[in-house]
Amino acid sequence: MKNTLSADTLIKTAQTTTGLKDFGRDTWKQGLDAFIYSLNTDLNMTDMTAGYFTGVITQLLANRLEVTQLIENHPQILEEKIEQPIIITGLPRTGTSLLQILLSLDPTTRFIRNWESSMAICPPPELVHSSTDPRIQAYHLAMEGFFGVMPKLRGINGINFMAGGPAECQNLMAHEFIHFGYSAGSSLFSYGEWLSECNMAHAYQYHKKLLQVLQWKMPDEKWVLKAPMHLFGLDHLLETYPDARVVFTHRDPIKAMSSGASMVYHWTLFSTQQADTAAIGKWWPKIWAKGMERALKVRDNFNPTQFFDLYHKNFSQDPIGAVHEIYDHFNLCVGKGHLRRMQAWLRDNPRSRFGNHDHTPAQFELNPKKVKEQFQFYCDRFDV
Repeated sequence: MKNTLSADTLIKTAQTTTGLKDFGRDTWKQGLDAFIYSLNTDLNMTDMTAGYFTGVITQLLANRLEVTQLIENHPQILEEKIEQPIIITGLPRTGTSLLQILLSLDPTTRFIRNWESSMAICPPPELVHSSTDPRIQAYHLAMEGFFGVMPKLRGINGINFMAGGPAECQNLMAHEFIHFGYSAGSSLFSYGEWLSECNMAHAYQYHKKLLQVLQWKMPDEKWVLKAPMHLFGLDHLLETYPDARVVFTHRDPIKAMSSGASMVYHWTLFSTQQADTAAIGKWWPKIWAKGMERALKVRDNFNPTQFFDLYHKNFSQDPIGAVHEIYDHFNLCVGKGHLRRMQAWLRDNPRSRFGNHDHTPAQFELNPKKVKEQFQFYCDRFDV
C-alpha cells in the first residue's frame, strides 16, 4: 500500500506533542496542502521518505505553536525593529552562500544561524549565551550523520550547513510552508510550480516575526540575509523591508543551471531515491528563468541605488574586494576586525575543504543553446 501523509494527522501530532493549540493566523494552510499534495502525488513514498517528511512538517507546526505562545507571553517581541537589512539574492549556485558568510563575519552583523532555524526555533526559556545553546550540538551531530550517509553533498553544500553558519531565509519562510528547498531537494515539481506562482506576502510577514523572535535575545546592528528564492517574491520582500539593501549575484546561467541541477539530483537521491536527471534538467532552468524575469520587473520599480550587482567571476577572483565594493555602495565601512575575520576564514576554508562538485550540462540533458535562450533577457541585461 502506498504511503501518504495527512495534514490533519500532522497538525494533531504537533498539538499533542507541544500541548498547545493556537497556530496563529491560518495563512500557512494553503502551503501545507500544496506541499502534502506534491508529496502524495509526485512520489512513490517509501517508509523512510514518509518518516523524514513527517518529522520535518511536525517540527515546523510545533515551532508555530511555540512561537504563538512565546509572543503571547512576551508581546514586546513585536516591537523589535528590523532596519536596513542586507539581503542577498540571485540564481542558485552564483556565490550567494560564500558572500553571506563573508558579510556575516562582520562583528556588528546578525544573521540566521543554522542551529537556531533548522530545528526548534524558540530560544531557551532563560537567556543563554549562544555558544552553550543545546541546539548547536544537536544540529552538528545531525549534519555529521547526514554527510556520513551522503558524502557527495558535503562537496556541494558543505559550506551551507555548518552549525554556526548562516542559514537561508527560507528556513523561516518554511513556517508558512514556503520553502523552495523542499521542492528542489526532492524533485517535488508540482510544489515548485505552486511556489513559483503563489502570493508570498504572508510568508514574508512571518519571516519578519521570526527575525524579531531571534533578535529579541541576540540583537546586533544589522541583519545579513540570503535566499535565491527571493527572486520569486521580491515585491513582497520589499513591501516587508522597504529599506532593504539588496545584493544581486550573477553568473553565466549555463554554469549556474548545471551546478544547480546536480545539486537537485544528489539531494533527491538522499531524500526520496527517485531522481530523474532528464526531468530535473528540463524543470530547473525553466523555473529559475521565471523567477529571474519576475524579480527584474519588480526591481525596475525601485531606486537603482537600493541594489548592488555582483558578478561571480569578479567575486571568485577577489572576494574581500567585492565585500569592500558592497559596503562602499551602501555607505558602510569594513572594520579591521571584519577584514581580519574574512582573511582568516578564506585561509582556513579553501573550496577543496568541502570536496569537489563535478558536473556537466550533458548529465542533465541541458542544451546550452536552449538555456541561453531561456535566459536571454538576463544575459543581455547583465552581460553574463
